[in-house]
Amino acid sequence: MSFDSAERSLAAGRPIRLYQFMRNTQFWGYTSCDRDIVHQTRTFRTLRGGISDSGVRQTGQTAADELTLEVPADLEVAQLYRGPAPSSVISLTIFARHYGVDDYIVIWAGEISSVSWPALDRCSIKCSPITQRMDMQGLRLGWERNCPHALYSVPCGVDMTSHRVDSTIQSLDGADLSNGEFAAYPDGHFTAGLIEWAIGAGEYERRSIERHIGSTLTILGGTAGLSLNQAIRVYPGCAQTTAACQAYDNLANYGGIPHLAGESPYDGNNYF
Repeated sequence: MSFDSAERSLAAGRPIRLYQFMRNTQFWGYTSCDRDIVHQTRTFRTLRGGISDSGVRQTGQTAADELTLEVPADLEVAQLYRGPAPSSVISLTIFARHYGVDDYIVIWAGEISSVSWPALDRCSIKCSPITQRMDMQGLRLGWERNCPHALYSVPCGVDMTSHRVDSTIQSLDGADLSNGEFAAYPDGHFTAGLIEWAIGAGEYERRSIERHIGSTLTILGGTAGLSLNQAIRVYPGCAQTTAACQAYDNLANYGGIPHLAGESPYDGNNYF
């Protein structure tokens, strides 16, 4: 039996939904069915307390097409949002099937935008449709003195791995972490840089460095998810000035206009 014939049937249809969450190669799968379902070699688990959604809408307006899942409070993928949000997108794909029928359709695709716990035993996962990315403004190169390129990006051109410092955490207090070897670098060397650590399956979590003084790094978003003696990778930051660019021997890729005039030719005043 095909999905279409089961969907049109008056009595033979047994509709179920499969919720597939993906973070690069990491996978979490849940089903509205009362038993586990194997779909495309992956197992989608049934949940004690169930899983439901607010309904699929296709109005063409991003805000109206948002979808909210109601799930148990201890759902694995939701726990990733207990502290700072994950550094990479977690996508959601919803498959519609009928029990006992292998045929299926994809009825919704998007990504998690926020997670809240309105009750002790329940969690709400708000998801935005994939069409929201079509509403985003295209990238523009700023006309400014400082460099607009993100450090280690393709336009920047600085090689990330060649500046990596492999280290461990000797102490942490919720906001800062430290290791004596950081003091060997001048204060501010790692400011606006980042740290990353392995979270399994070849994946890494990343967090920005707000400030570097001596042996201490202040982490944007705090040190939740980190522990003593944990291995981390630390990358220096960039002040996005010509001096900082020269320190990386990368002035040829500097994206700013260091000699930009202080007055705008479009402000209505006749400077020229």
